[in-house]
Amino acid sequence: MIIKNEIDTDLWEVIQKNYESENYTGAILDAIFKLTDVIRNKTGLEGDGASLIGQAFGGSNPRIKLNKLQTDSEKDIQRGIQEILRGIYTGIRNPRSHDTMKDSQLTCDSIIVFINYLLQMIDKSKLSFDEKEYLKRVFDPYYVKTEKYSDLLVQEIPKRQRGDIAIQVILQRNDGNIHSVGLFFKALLQQLEPSELSRVFKVIDNELKTTQDESDIRYLVHMCPGEFWPQIEQTVRMRTETILYEDFSKASYNEKIGKCVGHGNLATWITESHLRNFDGIIKWTGQAVNMLQSNNKGAISYIKEFFWYKICHVNKENITWPLKYYFDQGLNDHDQEVIEQLIDQIVWDEKHPWWAVFEEGLKKYPDIKPEELPF
Repeated sequence: MIIKNEIDTDLWEVIQKNYESENYTGAILDAIFKLTDVIRNKTGLEGDGASLIGQAFGGSNPRIKLNKLQTDSEKDIQRGIQEILRGIYTGIRNPRSHDTMKDSQLTCDSIIVFINYLLQMIDKSKLSFDEKEYLKRVFDPYYVKTEKYSDLLVQEIPKRQRGDIAIQVILQRNDGNIHSVGLFFKALLQQLEPSELSRVFKVIDNELKTTQDESDIRYLVHMCPGEFWPQIEQTVRMRTETILYEDFSKASYNEKIGKCVGHGNLATWITESHLRNFDGIIKWTGQAVNMLQSNNKGAISYIKEFFWYKICHVNKENITWPLKYYFDQGLNDHDQEVIEQLIDQIVWDEKHPWWAVFEEGLKKYPDIKPEELPF
């Protein structure tokens, strides 16, 4: 028997080095390692040995189904192969891993040909976790838009397949509702290992790198929570922030019809968390203040509707000079609207840092004092 001609090419490549050097025991262990790796990759499981086999092939709804599991014979095949695979580990791998053994070529050939047969069965098998079927639930028009539902859905993904699912959601994002996809993706990002996050964000980088499509930018900004924004490659991040800033700086909001006019829709997808992780918060704050102080009613309405509280919150602990100047000028000029804006931010928080920042200016208004919450 020429073993190379009797087994699949990918298995031969795994065992070739040890086999050709006549380390037949090493070749057997290589083949079993390949078997383990195939089962892990197919199921997303992280176990090993008999426990891995139990998780993959056991139970009433096994991860790997060798057949439809409807007749007694089909169930017997599933159960029998499960026991054979357990035996591969306990009776063949473990003794060779723990004790010194030297197998003959005939023994090696027999075992490896049989492992090849098992690999072929696994290759033809079906999974209880089907990626295509799962993605239908992510893009389901009846997706329940809550964090709890999203967390539960993410928990159903085998660990090793979470990165792949994340990438497919990025690539197929337009198939789903932006709010649903955003909730799901945020829950999924929390479960990814650093190496998986790196792989996923390389895909996001590629999608954002040259696009000018507002839909692409809107989806990807919303899918990438602010705390993950630094994961995006710096040049891509800077370019995307420039596009968002341009839309923001030209924005106008018509209160009567409740819509942005011309520009501004895209920038509304920026959250407070994004702003905290954007470069140049002084620039964003300064532009927001300029728009508030302009004669453009649409620009003023836009800042008040979508950005005022975000800007104030990101400036809370370390206020930037444009916002400080805005409030100082308002206090000095007795501008009631600006004073009310300041009061609105600090009056319900006696420990708010701005009490100290505007201490001098507030001395002119002794009636402005911290209030207690009514609950």
